[in-house]
Amino acid sequence: MSVSTPTDQNSSKSELIAPPKKSWSDAAKAYLDSRVIIMLFLGFSAGIPILLIFSSLSLWLREAGIDRSVVTMFSWAALGYSFKFIWAPLIDALPVPFLTKWLGRRRGWMVVSQLLVILAIVLMARINPIEEHVLVYMAAAAVLLGFSSATQDIVIDAYRIELAPPAMQSILSSIYVSGYRIGMIVAGAGALYLADYFGSTETLYSYEAWRNTYYIMAAVMTLGLLTTFASYEPTAETLQKNKQQLNLKVFLSYSALLLVPGLLFGLIYLINIVVNEIFNSAVELIPLAWLPGIKLYFMVLIAAAPVLLLFFIINQSKIINKAPLVAETRSDYVRLVLLFVAAVFSFIACYVLMGKVLPETEAVFIGFILETLHLLTSLAAAVAAGYVLVQVGLVRKEVAMATWIDPILDFFRRYGKKALLLLALIGLYRISDIVAGVISNVFYQDMGFSKTDIANAVKLVGVIMSIGGGFLGGLLAQRFRIMQAMMVGAILASATNLLFVILTYNPGNLPIMYMAVIFDNLAAGLASAVFIAFLSALTSIRFTAVQYAIFSSLMTLMPKVLGGYSGTIVDNMGYPFFFIFTFVIGLPILYLIYVVDKKIVIGENDDPVADLTDSSPSSTAKD
Repeated sequence: MSVSTPTDQNSSKSELIAPPKKSWSDAAKAYLDSRVIIMLFLGFSAGIPILLIFSSLSLWLREAGIDRSVVTMFSWAALGYSFKFIWAPLIDALPVPFLTKWLGRRRGWMVVSQLLVILAIVLMARINPIEEHVLVYMAAAAVLLGFSSATQDIVIDAYRIELAPPAMQSILSSIYVSGYRIGMIVAGAGALYLADYFGSTETLYSYEAWRNTYYIMAAVMTLGLLTTFASYEPTAETLQKNKQQLNLKVFLSYSALLLVPGLLFGLIYLINIVVNEIFNSAVELIPLAWLPGIKLYFMVLIAAAPVLLLFFIINQSKIINKAPLVAETRSDYVRLVLLFVAAVFSFIACYVLMGKVLPETEAVFIGFILETLHLLTSLAAAVAAGYVLVQVGLVRKEVAMATWIDPILDFFRRYGKKALLLLALIGLYRISDIVAGVISNVFYQDMGFSKTDIANAVKLVGVIMSIGGGFLGGLLAQRFRIMQAMMVGAILASATNLLFVILTYNPGNLPIMYMAVIFDNLAAGLASAVFIAFLSALTSIRFTAVQYAIFSSLMTLMPKVLGGYSGTIVDNMGYPFFFIFTFVIGLPILYLIYVVDKKIVIGENDDPVADLTDSSPSSTAKD
């Protein structure tokens, strides 16, 4: 496995000249790059927090006897994921005192967000929800976790785009998604396993069991910090490359000891579960006597992470930051933060007020329009508040323009009117599988499957298949042009929904359920990987955090709003119609991909001689 050095993103045209089509072996070799391992572990770090807010926390609160209505309100703590584009500009504009000079712009913010994630998890662990008047503190800690984990996502996405040229983004995207999914398994199924192991059940609640579980999750986040300190800043000049090389070599050796046995164990365990579930057998491919030794091996490796972290902290190489920052003075820093806080409060106030004013309706289409209006009005209120504060002089106009407006104008300057086509594709590409996924667990229950069936098929096999789909998506985007890979992903993501139509006529049939879950998750993982590579190719290297945050928020906004009405569609029309509907709404996306491919050059894979530093429309528009 090779050790990479920082890549200069402002390469000349001559350095970008390369055939856009690679052999399958060359595409697979890209996974041996050290940057791939870095993104795998950063993806793992990003995947840990989200389920500690959703499923794991929900089960903890329910076992503690908290009302269901209160439990579901805690999901609001993760709203930061949907609105992270609001404060993403601050990540590009503001340095972190001391850390930016020591680690660089991206790694400095990464450390801050990871430390805040760990702090939030520890705070949640220290609260017993059955005690009086403590739920407000649990909610505050959950909000902190949602905000800090969304911030970590912003920084990691920007870091990934700056870490390698566009030709590598498909691989880095797929491996990031894989790491993210593994993190979700650990924080979801892993947390539930630990809570049960420590003695908390539905009938016998134990605060100590959940406290210890969340403490372990906080310790697991050490792997994210370890990766951050072992990696390098792509937009900084390294002065002591020997230290950087040593850190990477140690980190890669540690990764191999963790990943190779882990992948082998996971593959055998997966095959074991699928065989036993489908054939109703009790085969043990891994003898029970081996499990204590396997657990001890991984526990020792995880326990070694803090020691390695200390070594990487001490052995940091000196750097010279080259990335420009918008805010130049301490006054600019403070004023930008105040402007952001005021805009957030305006958004929340308008959202609450409009929620009381807008009428309620059971009509799917009208409800969808009203909810869209609800969000857009609240966003407009935040923008208006920011504009007024800039006009009265809270923030200098040139600083506000460089922070929030220039990243948006840059996108339209580069693509002109064709930017609207791209925005439509971004907002609609994942609509087919996301809308179908909203109601999936309820569907499986209605089909007569037990919670154990659902957990094994969806939460374990399905997640692993989506990881495999991510790898396939990365290879596909390396082998072919990005828009060709996008077309394949869109076809598969919509077509696999028809498998669930077959399941509706065979309720309770495990082989058909596993077939549907396996192919659906493979397709979703593939589509997700190539789509992230597509978004990365659209993002300007000058505004990575802001533009990618906007794209990723837009990616899920429309599908999630429409998905909220999936239950109503099923109640009125039935499951067969619903899954055929999710297939049909994916078909126009194919034409949209075709039009975009004809009219616009997307990234280095489509135009290998394009000057990626040229922001003029002529460099990206096709004749």
